[in-house]
Amino acid sequence: ILFTGLIVAAFFDHADRNIIYSKFTSKKERIEFTFHKGGEDIKQAYERNYDNPTYLFPRGDVNKVLIFKNIPFVSRLTGRMINKSEILDFIRNPENFDWSETTWSIDEAEYILRFYDIENKEIGKMWICLNDCGMTATLPFAPTIKFGGLSRTGKDRISKILKQSSLK
Repeated sequence: ILFTGLIVAAFFDHADRNIIYSKFTSKKERIEFTFHKGGEDIKQAYERNYDNPTYLFPRGDVNKVLIFKNIPFVSRLTGRMINKSEILDFIRNPENFDWSETTWSIDEAEYILRFYDIENKEIGKMWICLNDCGMTATLPFAPTIKFGGLSRTGKDRISKILKQSSLK
């Protein structure tokens, strides 16, 4: 019973900190962002949609944002409130991101940001791999983060935001 309990706890912990389900991308998004002939066309599609309210992260009204260290089994215990205006301004500003793309897994993320609406329902997530790779990922997709790489300016800004949350 103890062994089964540990396996169930490990599964739920992994599911809480990662994406274990299929990410549904609408047909409209696939056509707008991926059915292009080359890299420049894709970049132009992202740039055209930076201010498009349809893709404004996290696609809902945010009541609060919590940041967690991505640590197995204790992640939820590390949560702290973070300034929602600062972090939303950060995510919605494409100057904080560059076009770099690396192969990384969200398991490598040091931090997880969770965005909640007024009903305390999680409406968005952001993973940040700051020190090791300078990459981010969001769910739902946001064109402003480009391919997920942090720019030099973005690394500095997110570091300041993390220090203010006393997680760093």
